[in-house]
This record gives sequence, structure tokens and C-alpha cells, in this order.
Amino acid sequence: MDNKTLIESIASRTRLDKTRVQEIISSFCGVLADSCLEMDTVIIPGFGQFEARKRKERLTVHPASGQRLMVPPKLVINFKPSGVLKSKI
Repeated sequence: MDNKTLIESIASRTRLDKTRVQEIISSFCGVLADSCLEMDTVIIPGFGQFEARKRKERLTVHPASGQRLMVPPKLVINFKPSGVLKSKI
């Protein structure tokens, strides 16, 4: 599902204007990003939780050249679905 289809689907279910739905989704993504930058967990009951984790610096090997490289540390977002979502799927 792409962004346009998601907006249309939510707009039809909630009877909200498409521009309003787009603003809500954009705001949600902004809040999620800000929370993850602060290393907070965002929990949505019945859906799941988003959690930011720090990946440590690690050594890896380039598959084509065989050269050893250091991968710098980075922040990744992990999603854990709730039991309700798991049972629906």
C-alpha cells in the first residue's frame, strides 16, 4: 500500500478530509521520529511498539573485494507488533 492509498483508506473510514488525514499522518511520523531520537519507546495499544536502538560500531568484510571495513554506530528503529495485531494476521 502506498501513501496515497493509505490516505484514501483512512479518509473513507473516518469521513475526514484527505488533506486533514495527510496532516495527521505527517504529524504522527514527526512525533515518532522525535521520540526515537530521544530514545523513547512509542506504544500504540492494539498495534505495537516502536523502539529506538543504538547499533554499535562493528567490523565487516566487503563481499566483492574482501576488504575489512568499520561500520560506524547508528540508530535503528525496531517495531514489535502487539498480540492483538499478531492474532489478526
